[in-house]
Amino acid sequence: MLFTSDATHLTNFSGDGKVWPLYMSIENIKSSVRNRPTFHAWVPVALLPSNPKRIQKVPGWLEKNQEQEAIQVHHDLLRFLLRPLSSAA
Repeated sequence: MLFTSDATHLTNFSGDGKVWPLYMSIENIKSSVRNRPTFHAWVPVALLPSNPKRIQKVPGWLEKNQEQEAIQVHHDLLRFLLRPLSSAA
């Protein structure tokens, strides 16, 4: 299984909102086929509410603790989303 995510611009009217869609594909499709949009080899799985690589700094919290908590939230979310795959394996 392959997964990818990238920022998607939502709107200019409500603070330039962005989400990060999580897409899934299978690895045994040739990359020349998988990467052509007309073949629809990537399936949207979920919309992540925030960038997994960056966090908004909150005053009064240690930056290291904020980063660890943000990483943990994304790990928990992905674990929840991918749980059905682990039982199928």
